[in-house]
Amino acid sequence: MAKHTLKTGAYSCPLIAAHQVGHSYGVEKFADDTYQSRGAMYNKLNPDNDSNHLYLRDAILLTEKANNDAILEAWCHQRGGVFVRLPDAVACDEELSDQLMRVSEELGAALGEVRAARSDGVIDPSEFETIKTRLMNTITEALALKTVIKGQVRDLPRHPSVVIGKS
Repeated sequence: MAKHTLKTGAYSCPLIAAHQVGHSYGVEKFADDTYQSRGAMYNKLNPDNDSNHLYLRDAILLTEKANNDAILEAWCHQRGGVFVRLPDAVACDEELSDQLMRVSEELGAALGEVRAARSDGVIDPSEFETIKTRLMNTITEALALKTVIKGQVRDLPRHPSVVIGKS
């Protein structure tokens, strides 16, 4: 099996992620849960197998049963995006401050990687991958910040306003 992982431990290929999630959850248990043969499920979760294919409904059910977002994260990464879990509750001021600090930390780490990579005047492919991972982490935290801020949005009460006109 080819190595399809990011440096942060996340998977860059949804099929590799499905393989890992399926084996962590239990291939035979998942096959029994979905009333499919165990052999077919082993094949579906084998990214190098061309005879059986993991269907979208299987991937969704596996994600739910295993309570693991690795398949979603890998698919988002493959499509050039990020998966951001929305908070369960309304954020308070402290959560907003914490999230702002996380965005700042990630951006600082990304910019530090850029500075370090440019120290010899050249950014090599390995350094670029590190920078890209840090920037994706920054984007993830920025999207989480948007969600935290949205949780603090409230409708203002509507008061009739008095308009003073010119005489």
